[in-house]
Amino acid sequence: MTRRPLTVIITSVLILLNMLIWLGLGVIIASGLHPALSIPPAGRGVMAFLSIALAAILLGLYVLLMRGNRPAYYLVMAFFAFTAVLTIFDDFGWPDLVVLVINLIPLILLIKDRAYYLATLKPAR
Repeated sequence: MTRRPLTVIITSVLILLNMLIWLGLGVIIASGLHPALSIPPAGRGVMAFLSIALAAILLGLYVLLMRGNRPAYYLVMAFFAFTAVLTIFDDFGWPDLVVLVINLIPLILLIKDRAYYLATLKPAR
Protein backbone atom coordinates (compact mmCIF):
# COMPACT_ATOMS: atom_id res chain seq x y z
CA MET A 1 0.00 0.00 0.00
CA THR A 2 1.26 3.47 -0.88
CA ARG A 3 2.06 5.70 2.06
CA ARG A 4 0.09 8.95 2.11
CA PRO A 5 2.15 12.10 1.64
CA LEU A 6 1.94 14.77 4.34
CA THR A 7 0.13 17.13 1.94
CA VAL A 8 -2.63 14.53 1.44
CA ILE A 9 -3.10 14.35 5.20
CA ILE A 10 -3.18 18.17 5.41
CA THR A 11 -5.76 18.24 2.61
CA SER A 12 -7.91 15.73 4.50
CA VAL A 13 -7.77 17.85 7.64
CA LEU A 14 -8.68 21.00 5.70
CA ILE A 15 -11.61 19.27 3.99
CA LEU A 16 -12.95 18.18 7.38
CA LEU A 17 -12.34 21.67 8.79
CA ASN A 18 -14.32 23.16 5.92
CA MET A 19 -17.11 20.68 6.58
CA LEU A 20 -17.19 21.67 10.26
CA ILE A 21 -17.33 25.36 9.32
CA TRP A 22 -20.37 24.77 7.08
CA LEU A 23 -22.03 22.69 9.79
CA GLY A 24 -21.29 25.30 12.45
CA LEU A 25 -22.62 28.08 10.24
CA GLY A 26 -25.81 26.10 9.65
CA VAL A 27 -26.31 25.52 13.37
CA ILE A 28 -25.61 29.19 14.19
CA ILE A 29 -28.10 30.35 11.56
CA ALA A 30 -30.73 27.79 12.61
CA SER A 31 -30.49 28.85 16.24
CA GLY A 32 -30.83 32.54 15.33
CA LEU A 33 -27.44 33.48 16.77
CA HIS A 34 -25.98 34.98 13.59
CA PRO A 35 -25.81 38.73 14.33
CA ALA A 36 -25.83 39.93 10.71
CA LEU A 37 -28.93 38.06 9.54
CA SER A 38 -32.09 40.06 9.97
CA ILE A 39 -34.26 38.09 7.60
CA PRO A 40 -37.53 36.24 8.20
CA PRO A 41 -37.38 32.82 9.89
CA ALA A 42 -38.21 31.04 6.61
CA GLY A 43 -35.16 32.59 4.96
CA ARG A 44 -32.97 31.64 7.91
CA GLY A 45 -34.36 28.10 7.72
CA VAL A 46 -33.43 27.83 4.05
CA MET A 47 -29.94 29.21 4.67
CA ALA A 48 -29.43 26.86 7.63
CA PHE A 49 -30.62 23.89 5.59
CA LEU A 50 -28.31 24.75 2.69
CA SER A 51 -25.31 25.18 5.00
CA ILE A 52 -25.94 21.86 6.70
CA ALA A 53 -26.57 20.20 3.32
CA LEU A 54 -23.22 21.51 2.05
CA ALA A 55 -21.55 20.07 5.14
CA ALA A 56 -23.18 16.70 4.45
CA ILE A 57 -22.18 16.80 0.77
CA LEU A 58 -18.60 17.66 1.68
CA LEU A 59 -18.49 14.84 4.23
CA GLY A 60 -19.85 12.40 1.65
CA LEU A 61 -17.29 13.54 -0.92
CA TYR A 62 -14.52 13.20 1.67
CA VAL A 63 -15.56 9.62 2.47
CA LEU A 64 -15.72 8.74 -1.23
CA LEU A 65 -12.34 10.37 -1.84
CA MET A 66 -10.74 8.37 0.98
CA ARG A 67 -12.30 5.17 -0.37
CA GLY A 68 -10.70 5.74 -3.74
CA ASN A 69 -13.56 7.07 -5.85
CA ARG A 70 -12.14 8.89 -8.87
CA PRO A 71 -15.17 11.15 -9.58
CA ALA A 72 -15.07 12.32 -5.95
CA TYR A 73 -11.62 13.82 -6.59
CA TYR A 74 -12.99 16.03 -9.36
CA LEU A 75 -16.16 16.87 -7.42
CA VAL A 76 -14.15 17.96 -4.36
CA MET A 77 -12.01 20.16 -6.61
CA ALA A 78 -15.14 21.62 -8.20
CA PHE A 79 -16.65 22.24 -4.74
CA PHE A 80 -13.63 24.22 -3.56
CA ALA A 81 -13.26 26.13 -6.83
CA PHE A 82 -16.96 27.05 -6.89
CA THR A 83 -16.92 28.10 -3.23
CA ALA A 84 -13.80 30.21 -3.77
CA VAL A 85 -15.37 32.00 -6.74
CA LEU A 86 -18.57 32.68 -4.79
CA THR A 87 -16.53 34.03 -1.88
CA ILE A 88 -14.71 36.46 -4.17
CA PHE A 89 -17.97 37.83 -5.58
CA ASP A 90 -19.48 38.37 -2.12
CA ASP A 91 -19.00 41.56 -0.10
CA PHE A 92 -15.36 40.89 0.63
CA GLY A 93 -14.04 41.37 4.17
CA TRP A 94 -11.68 39.68 6.62
CA PRO A 95 -13.95 36.67 7.29
CA ASP A 96 -14.27 36.18 3.53
CA LEU A 97 -10.49 36.23 3.17
CA VAL A 98 -10.17 33.49 5.80
CA VAL A 99 -12.84 31.41 4.04
CA LEU A 100 -11.12 31.99 0.70
CA VAL A 101 -7.79 30.75 2.08
CA ILE A 102 -9.48 27.73 3.69
CA ASN A 103 -10.94 26.91 0.24
CA LEU A 104 -7.88 27.64 -1.89
CA ILE A 105 -5.30 25.70 0.14
CA PRO A 106 -7.05 22.30 -0.27
CA LEU A 107 -7.69 23.09 -3.93
CA ILE A 108 -4.01 23.84 -4.52
CA LEU A 109 -2.96 20.73 -2.58
CA LEU A 110 -5.40 18.56 -4.52
CA ILE A 111 -3.90 19.82 -7.77
CA LYS A 112 -0.35 19.36 -6.43
CA ASP A 113 -1.05 15.76 -5.40
CA ARG A 114 -3.16 14.83 -8.42
CA ALA A 115 -0.69 12.11 -9.43
CA TYR A 116 -1.16 10.48 -6.03
CA TYR A 117 -4.96 10.72 -6.14
CA LEU A 118 -5.32 9.61 -9.76
CA ALA A 119 -2.83 6.75 -9.33
CA THR A 120 -4.49 5.43 -6.19
CA LEU A 121 -8.12 6.12 -7.04
CA LYS A 122 -10.13 3.42 -8.73
CA PRO A 123 -11.90 4.21 -12.00
CA ALA A 124 -15.69 4.60 -11.77
CA ARG A 125 -17.72 1.63 -12.87
